[in-house]
Amino acid sequence: MLYALYYPQAIKPENIIYPHTSAQPFQFTIERMRHYMGAWHSVTAVLFPDYLFFDCEKEAVEEAKGKLEEQLNRDKEIKQQLPIVLIPAELSDVLQDLSDEQHHIPMSKGIIRDGLAHVTEGPLIGYDNRIIRIDRHKRLAWLKYSDAVIKDFAKDSTSVLVAGLEITERVS
Repeated sequence: MLYALYYPQAIKPENIIYPHTSAQPFQFTIERMRHYMGAWHSVTAVLFPDYLFFDCEKEAVEEAKGKLEEQLNRDKEIKQQLPIVLIPAELSDVLQDLSDEQHHIPMSKGIIRDGLAHVTEGPLIGYDNRIIRIDRHKRLAWLKYSDAVIKDFAKDSTSVLVAGLEITERVS
């Protein structure tokens, strides 16, 4: 099962010691393009910056949560708790399908034919029908991972996921 632990970066010290448990935390990252110094460069961005993910049973997540809360609250008077969220099955399946072993979603390439996006390279192949928006300038695509109009696990977001997509050609 895929779980997320809400752990805002604002409270995340740089020297955090992740607990040695059977479940190691990770974050999903995407490859995207940024334009600076007159050229386009490939950069890695964290997909859900305020969350640590665990792919394990709930008991292991509870153990990791306890150790992280202990570190976080070591010198504080007001103790802070970190909520655990079970990732919806639809999102979990899409994330596992798109990402590699390092939980990274590489850049995809595609074309626009008759007003519709067709992915030709990368992990988004087969997800053409889920693309709801493309920003050709920023080289990003928004994918709908669920048909239900529900709030997903991340605060104030809907069932949409962002991934890198470069449109290389427009065919009429």
